[in-house]
Amino acid sequence: MKKRLTFLLLIAALTAGGILLFQGYWVYNTYQTGESNLNKLLQDALQKSIENYQVGRSELPATLKSGAPYIAMLESIPADTGTHLKVHQGDQNDQRYMAKVQAIPLKLSSLDRVKVMLAETQFMSAALMNSMDLKELTRVFKAELHRRNIDLPFVLVLLKNQQTIPPGKIAAFINFSNNSPMVEALIGHTNELVLKQNIIPAMISLILILFSAGSLCYMWIIIRRQMQLDHIKNDFISNMTHELRTPISILKSTHEALYRYGDIHEPEKAERYLKINTEILVKLEHNVDRILDIARYESGDKPVSPETVDLPELLRVVIERFRSDDGPTIDLFRLSAIRNVVTDSHIIDTILSNLLDNALKYGDDKMKVTIRLTSSEVGWELEVTDNGPGIEPQYLPFIFDKFYRVPSGNLHEVKGYGIGLSYVKQLVSNLNGVISVKSKLKTGTTFTIHFPFL
Repeated sequence: MKKRLTFLLLIAALTAGGILLFQGYWVYNTYQTGESNLNKLLQDALQKSIENYQVGRSELPATLKSGAPYIAMLESIPADTGTHLKVHQGDQNDQRYMAKVQAIPLKLSSLDRVKVMLAETQFMSAALMNSMDLKELTRVFKAELHRRNIDLPFVLVLLKNQQTIPPGKIAAFINFSNNSPMVEALIGHTNELVLKQNIIPAMISLILILFSAGSLCYMWIIIRRQMQLDHIKNDFISNMTHELRTPISILKSTHEALYRYGDIHEPEKAERYLKINTEILVKLEHNVDRILDIARYESGDKPVSPETVDLPELLRVVIERFRSDDGPTIDLFRLSAIRNVVTDSHIIDTILSNLLDNALKYGDDKMKVTIRLTSSEVGWELEVTDNGPGIEPQYLPFIFDKFYRVPSGNLHEVKGYGIGLSYVKQLVSNLNGVISVKSKLKTGTTFTIHFPFL
């Protein structure tokens, strides 16, 4: 069982580690992709802003401003001078030319690109490049970012003598010349924007991690619970074996004495043996009935029978059954606080009997049990306190579980099936009550039961 549990823990740990690593890598990769895409978007926006700025500051040909834009090309062709000019001797190589203007229409889709190329050609002069109006370019860049739904603070800086754009920088050259200055955009809060854009994938990843961790924890709880149930089952079988072996041995020995050795013909011996057998059978029947009652109360086949009960008198009757001259001391306090209560007398009798029996079984001759009865506006309370050995803290959460007994190794000094406190809790629940326990080693245990008025 331990090897199997160790194997399951190893598999669970590997699974949890794999899930965490995969989700962590996925979130990191998503963040990196988002950051790269944002940088490309900002780079493209800056380049577009520079182009728009240049177009706005340049003088474009009138042919590009008309409704049907075109490019005018000047073409020179040889002129025909044979009929108009007289060629003199020695001027045979003198050639006359004439100019021809040809209009090349432009598609609207390529008009912007042509404007940018003409504007960049004009900005190749040093005077225009050095006279960049950063305030105007800032306004254009801000409008471009707004058009792309980006709202980030930035500052534009004009850099010279730069041959390449450094990695990770948001920058663009003014034109395509070798000595073109560079405009760099210093943008803030980009990390916050990337996180904001990737918050949904990150939350989904976190939820998956939490679900996976919760599933593994729940699996571990189930495994632990199964191990506890298996231990309780084995302990119950062991306890039941010891509990049944003694009465069976007694019944067998008395039966053999009466049947084989002729003790049945001796009235005194026969009566004593039969009395012993009757007491043992009554105890066995009581234990069987108690187990059956638990099942009946749990299934609702045995309903509560409320009636008006004199609580102090009922408690006295129960206590008298457990009192003896040389036995433990049982005291009853605060009886005047409450008298007649509507409840099930059989259930109250059974609850108190089980608690007293449980306390006396684990105590010694110096055991002292105190029972207190108190009332409030909403109900009444029964408290049973003993000065016995107490219960270790790690076992307290399980003492009301069916068939559970506090571990004592292979020792069976105290008889029982482990159903007493489970039976008590079921009965308390049937009366809508709540039971709690406090215990301290070598000091004692206190059971407190609160019942509402029916």
